[in-house]
Amino acid sequence: MNHDYETMTDEEIIEQIRELNTGSDRNTDVSAETVGELMTAAKAAADRGNAEAQFYYGGFLLKKKGTPEEAEAAGKYLLRSAEQGYAPAQNHIGVCYQSGAGGLEKNPEKALEYFRRAAEQGYAESMVHLYGIYRNREETEQNKATALQYLRAASDADYYPACVMLGMELLQGAQASPERQEEGVALLLKAAEGDDPIGQLLYATCCENGVGVEKDLSDAAGWYRRAAKAGNIQANEALKRLGFPGVM
Repeated sequence: MNHDYETMTDEEIIEQIRELNTGSDRNTDVSAETVGELMTAAKAAADRGNAEAQFYYGGFLLKKKGTPEEAEAAGKYLLRSAEQGYAPAQNHIGVCYQSGAGGLEKNPEKALEYFRRAAEQGYAESMVHLYGIYRNREETEQNKATALQYLRAASDADYYPACVMLGMELLQGAQASPERQEEGVALLLKAAEGDDPIGQLLYATCCENGVGVEKDLSDAAGWYRRAAKAGNIQANEALKRLGFPGVM
């Protein structure tokens, strides 16, 4: 990583933060001092009005779990970013209003507003939050339909946690017809192929038990193994149960 932050443009600072967040420097021992210097640069960019820098710096303060003043500052930076239309910040502010984090009082209606704003921009994580909100409301057909609409939209956007959730929705319950099973298993496979460990675990379970797909213990073991290599303990135990060596 380039550490000469004072001479960087805002865009270059953001790129450094992205590299750090995506683990592209995974083999480099990034010191706390380096992170601190980068966040100081991010604050300067945020104070210049860069929405993405505001998001990253606010998120850094929130994750730091420091003083109440720092938590309040986190909320302010995230709000500034959200008001500039930056969808990840809108999503984060929605979470803050749900939980009362970032110096913000719990406010379900404001949480809903910000999740909707992010979802309208195609931000899949917010769609999943909206699914949860409508799923937990009074059990009416309208609320159920709205919840599933958001979950399907997130799944269609290839957000793999949503694929897993929708897949399980389709597989569970008395209405799990062969068609629903087929669609549900296809969604689990989509998540599994996208390297989602939970998707791999659940698709392997379907292969093991012949749910929505032909029973195939060899295929099941292959997917259990991939999930276990990603750190899933249940998958590792399933491998052993089937008579295959675990990877952990």
